[in-house]
Amino acid sequence: MLVQLQKITKNYGTVPLFEELNLQINAGEKIGLIGTNGSGKSTILKIITGAESIDSGTISCKKNSRIGYLAQIPEASEQNVKTYLLETFTLLNDIQKQLTYLEEQMAVQECDLEKILTRYGQKQEEFQQAGGYEMENQLEMITNGLMIAHLLPKKLSELSGGEQTIVALARILLQKNDLVLLDEPTNHLDAKRITWLEGYLTREKMAYLIVSHDRLFLDHTVEKIIELEDGRLLEYKGNYSAYKKQKEEYLEKLRKDFSEQQKEIKKIKLAIRRFRQWGHEGDNEKFFKKAKELEKRLEKIQKVPKPKEDTTKIGKKFKETDRSGKEVLQFKEVSKSYAGRKLFDKAVFSLFWKDHSAIIGENGAGKSTLLKLALELEALDSGEIKRGTNLHIGYLPQVIQYENPNLTILQEFNQACSLVEQESRRVLAKYSFYSDDVMKQVRFLSGGEKIRLELAKLMHNKVNFLVLDEPTNHLDIETREEIEEILEEFNGTLLVVSHDRFFLQKMFDTFLIVDQQKIRKEIGTYLEILTSK
Repeated sequence: MLVQLQKITKNYGTVPLFEELNLQINAGEKIGLIGTNGSGKSTILKIITGAESIDSGTISCKKNSRIGYLAQIPEASEQNVKTYLLETFTLLNDIQKQLTYLEEQMAVQECDLEKILTRYGQKQEEFQQAGGYEMENQLEMITNGLMIAHLLPKKLSELSGGEQTIVALARILLQKNDLVLLDEPTNHLDAKRITWLEGYLTREKMAYLIVSHDRLFLDHTVEKIIELEDGRLLEYKGNYSAYKKQKEEYLEKLRKDFSEQQKEIKKIKLAIRRFRQWGHEGDNEKFFKKAKELEKRLEKIQKVPKPKEDTTKIGKKFKETDRSGKEVLQFKEVSKSYAGRKLFDKAVFSLFWKDHSAIIGENGAGKSTLLKLALELEALDSGEIKRGTNLHIGYLPQVIQYENPNLTILQEFNQACSLVEQESRRVLAKYSFYSDDVMKQVRFLSGGEKIRLELAKLMHNKVNFLVLDEPTNHLDIETREEIEEILEEFNGTLLVVSHDRFFLQKMFDTFLIVDQQKIRKEIGTYLEILTSK
């Protein structure tokens, strides 16, 4: 046992986040922690590290165990990246300082050279046994894997927020901890870096607890899923895909058990009413006694919890609309540059009716720009972009902004869809905006709430060409899967930019690959395309 949380209760104000929560992490365990946004996943990591206090319960850690935690980016300083990374080798740095000191002593003429050499030899052996000569190799392996070797001479203050997070991840991997806590480790990582990290984590013997919305990453790295739901932790053996299967089986059993118990409760309640009625009609105490016995039996029944039925998914379908022309989009030798840097050089491709296409490529390759060119939100430098006939375009940008941020959800929706208030409320309820929720001003919406509202607006307008820029960003797994179900019902043409590999693998069979200023179209699954590159 490395860490054990027993009967942990944590409140925010008077609201309990979880009550009597239990968790045990053993040596070498590879665990994924999932749950909806706001359920308390990150709080659990902070409780383990001591960064968050608890209201009651106990936290036990194995003596002398080392825990690494990736959450915060390093504090910007004038220290260079290499020094920051090598600081993690505390023992080795200490021995190295002693070796440097002994080397300086050797240069002193009056020194006892024989004695110093003996001491120096001992320290060299200590350095070797502690892995000193592997230190640079480890640094090289991890910085190359995460593609940050070019950052080593730079100061931390010169790095972007994303680069600082990757550097912090590299430092944790260098530490050789017994347990590593990773909070969204694939943020800021492209596909190549993620693939390397997956391989590294699965090879290492350390235990780790990963909070992630990256389902493919969880599929490739964990052997147990722990789900945080309604303040309770439920454990499932296997990776994310295995969890999904077990969860559905569990919910199916729960539905059956709940239904059968409800029938039994109904029977008992009916019998109680009858015995009471017969008691009144015949003035017979035996019937009242029998009714009392059944009431006690009813009180003792261990209630099966009502399964969560996702009623919000009912009726979420795009409005039928006329089809567009066969050729939806055609790029003819399109060129585009930004600040002297060429993104596209005579790029050529075509998109056809009912194509469900995803745009993939390295960060900064021009994926979002491609969408904006297609929508005429950006001007091209040269070439031609032809759009098909009878197009009804729906666009979900990566950054959602509102012209009037003081409008309520209801007003914003009504403005876009021209429905009466009662009908608008009914529609918005399907997107988890209930009663007073619809009176919330749009400026206060979270990223996930904005996406749900925008999808509600798009689905209630006639759209046959849907263009989405990072539609699953900021969303928990449950909401991502809900959006996937919605999009699977869309019968028009779909063009999407996304870094969500599970989403790409599940939803698309056509890919536009932006590479070396060109765009090429390929057919196949995401993983097939990735391995063939």
